[in-house]
Amino acid sequence: MGADHIAAASDGVTRERNIEAQSAFASTLVVDVEKAAHPKEAPTDRPHTNVYGSTIDTPTSIAGTDAVYAAKAALLNQAMLDMGMGLYQWFLFINTSVGWFLDSFWLMSFTVIAPSSANEAQFFYTDNKEAYLFISLYVGLTTGATAWPWMSDMLGRKWIFTSTLVLMGMGGLVGAGMPSFTGLCVVGFVVGFAVAGNQVVDAMVLLESVPASHQFLVSMQGAMWGLGQLVAAAVGWAFIAEYTCGTGPDEISTGAALSHQSRADHSGSSSSSSQCHYVSNKGWRYVWWTFGCMTLFLYLCRFAFPLRETPKYLLSKRRDAEATQLVKDIAAYSNRKTWLEESSFARIDSTVDASAPESRRQSRTRSLLSSAGAIGLPVLCLLWAITGLTFTLHKTYISKYLTTKGVDAVSATSVTTGYLYSRYLYVALCAIPGPIVVGLLIEAKGLGRKRTGSIIAVLTGLFMFLATVSRSRDALLAFECILSFLQTATMAVLVTYSVEVFAAPFRGFGLGVVGFCWGVFGLIASIITTFEGAVADGAAVWFCGAIWVSMGGAWMAVPETKGRAAA
Repeated sequence: MGADHIAAASDGVTRERNIEAQSAFASTLVVDVEKAAHPKEAPTDRPHTNVYGSTIDTPTSIAGTDAVYAAKAALLNQAMLDMGMGLYQWFLFINTSVGWFLDSFWLMSFTVIAPSSANEAQFFYTDNKEAYLFISLYVGLTTGATAWPWMSDMLGRKWIFTSTLVLMGMGGLVGAGMPSFTGLCVVGFVVGFAVAGNQVVDAMVLLESVPASHQFLVSMQGAMWGLGQLVAAAVGWAFIAEYTCGTGPDEISTGAALSHQSRADHSGSSSSSSQCHYVSNKGWRYVWWTFGCMTLFLYLCRFAFPLRETPKYLLSKRRDAEATQLVKDIAAYSNRKTWLEESSFARIDSTVDASAPESRRQSRTRSLLSSAGAIGLPVLCLLWAITGLTFTLHKTYISKYLTTKGVDAVSATSVTTGYLYSRYLYVALCAIPGPIVVGLLIEAKGLGRKRTGSIIAVLTGLFMFLATVSRSRDALLAFECILSFLQTATMAVLVTYSVEVFAAPFRGFGLGVVGFCWGVFGLIASIITTFEGAVADGAAVWFCGAIWVSMGGAWMAVPETKGRAAA
């Protein structure tokens, strides 16, 4: 038995040495292939840099992947760097940014329609649980954030990229005609399911198609998140203000009307109170009809752009010929040239693959642990979970806490529509620059992804604490604007880091894992705010601030991805 143990240990050491040898050999091979290409078209001797002049590395040894894929990915990254950022990638950046716009657009739509849809007479529930619509939304978000990325590893990025938009658009059109609140909640689930998949897959599509020098664009496209909120609030304001009943401070809600009617019936009075019926409450339906049409229009606009599968996905599926042809097509579309040939990949196959067949297969779970690290992966999941939990909790309970300090609450039933939607617009405007700032910081010398994330986390926690000193609605609005900026900045750096740290063969699986953490804890927050109306002494507010300050330290436990071409 001792001899068997020694033999097994010896085999393990030998395997590790073989893999190290393969990586070294693969590195040499990639250089040889580049030199054997067309030197006039591929000046590989010149190092590539980011916007700040820092050198970009194209590693030939990638944790969690086999040596064959690592060598091919390094070759592909070098070819794309040499080709540069062309017209195709810029158009793709616009397309994926529209995806972020629509995700935020639809999430904001629930905030817009919830008060008036729940107040409608035939939709009315005892205790006015409009939050059931948000619970349905988060169930859909959790399912979509888990399922779509996993499916993208099997079915490809392009199919997911287009189908999620159709679901959102059709969901809006169908939901606007729903005759019951239960039906609207079902549609809310479908829309949430589509939204969660669209955002993550958009990030994957962009990352896997741009040169490493422009990976920061994954963060910057998050600026469209704030723009989506802005447009949704503006469109919603126009319809809700004109075609809604029973939600303003001077209007009678359905609940009050029914209560008055019940008292009149018991007293034998013939007086009747007006209720908010369908005919006078079409505003929220107009909102979703408009949003659905806008979404389907933008979906059709995507056909004007020759969207292709991503080269790294094709490479991860051993479809080398298709990946090579795609790079050539991208170069031709952008009026560029590329030295990449299928024979370059074939040479890697004939050498590295033959030397270590046992290193080609690895479970996806082990791949995740290898890429993000045994500590880094749990920390990344924690960061996503805290993001899903805290922003919803803090937004709800800071308002409840401040009412005990004399600050009047702001809601659809306590303020005018104009005042409420002007606040929505201010908050949305502040969300736009967050991802742009992050896109610049993550490439800066001395910062990178993890330090930028750490700084934003600490600032988020501090401003969650400071919001408690507000003593007026305007002061609270100022803190809401700052936290809106920090929330989109947080999402931008988290999404960018997550898509970079996982390699293409298991990128969807990894994003599905962290997406599940985000969705589940967002659902928990929604359930808490629905059924637990009061938390003593603002405990939820203090918890949210404290946990974000501590996340500043957690960010430092993940491996840095700055300056490395994503595989």
